[in-house]
Amino acid sequence: MPSVLPVKRTALAAQDGITDWKLRHDFTTVARGVVIPTPDNHDPSAFGGFGLDGVTRAWANHLNHPDAVIGGWPAGEIHGLKPDWGDSAPVLLLTGRRRHGSLISATAATTPLRPVFRPLPPELETHTPCHRFPRMRVVTPPVAAVQCLWTILGGRHRWWAHDVPGMSFDEVCSVQFLDAFTQATWVTHAEILAASKARIPRSVLMPLLELSDDGAQSPMETVMRLIVRDLLPEPYRWRSQVRVDLLPDAARGWTPKTLPDLGCPELKIALYYDGGHHSEGSQPEIDFNQFHALRDLGWEVIRFTKDHLRSPGAMRELVLNSIRRALQHQ
Repeated sequence: MPSVLPVKRTALAAQDGITDWKLRHDFTTVARGVVIPTPDNHDPSAFGGFGLDGVTRAWANHLNHPDAVIGGWPAGEIHGLKPDWGDSAPVLLLTGRRRHGSLISATAATTPLRPVFRPLPPELETHTPCHRFPRMRVVTPPVAAVQCLWTILGGRHRWWAHDVPGMSFDEVCSVQFLDAFTQATWVTHAEILAASKARIPRSVLMPLLELSDDGAQSPMETVMRLIVRDLLPEPYRWRSQVRVDLLPDAARGWTPKTLPDLGCPELKIALYYDGGHHSEGSQPEIDFNQFHALRDLGWEVIRFTKDHLRSPGAMRELVLNSIRRALQHQ
């Protein structure tokens, strides 16, 4: 959660030492009449044009509309979704019968200080998860997930994603989101499905849930899994974060372990996605040692980088070759 709380401008102006000049130069407006101290290196064009993170903007709009329920992407972040996913989306307020503003993120960013209003559904279950704003109501995690997913599938909120054979752009983004959301909140697929009624057709949602895996540690790992998703023959299945015990280290008196990002233990195939940190410090040596330790145990090991994700056909061929070799040893 952000460390700085928004404050109404009128409350600050009433304090000793807070002049109009200071308010104009040392504070940034978050919502109508609500400000925070201007952050260091503040970039007003950041966060998709909204200037500040989604949680801070949700808090600020709660001060102006205390009876409204926070929904959508800010609700997801309040429940634990990492900020990068929804900081470039508008604040959604559910209140009364009011309907105002666009849920298309790029459109809403043209008026960044205005929230989007939608009618408050009857009997909507809400939580009050913020101890700093104990009266602020937020939709439950499953409802937040469905609301966010609805904006992705409708092209209202999106980000750049790799091409995956056999899948649309919105489907790839949706599975990336589901992986991240279920990992961050522990919400189950069944809970999301139950909350989706009258919002996302079951025929659309079920295939996405079946492709989702809360073991993915990053959107890139999700793409890697989706690219190779259909390559294993029956009855084998891919598993995320497979734990493998390596050969005991007699000198140190312990057994090292590794967690391939994606693996098939029965065939001894391990796939890794190496992000930027894998080229820093001692990590290349660690990866090198793990590679050979797994090979000594009979594992097929492939390490992919972001450049590999741009050539899904070549990736699939590498994995297929590993599968063929593994099957020969069965």
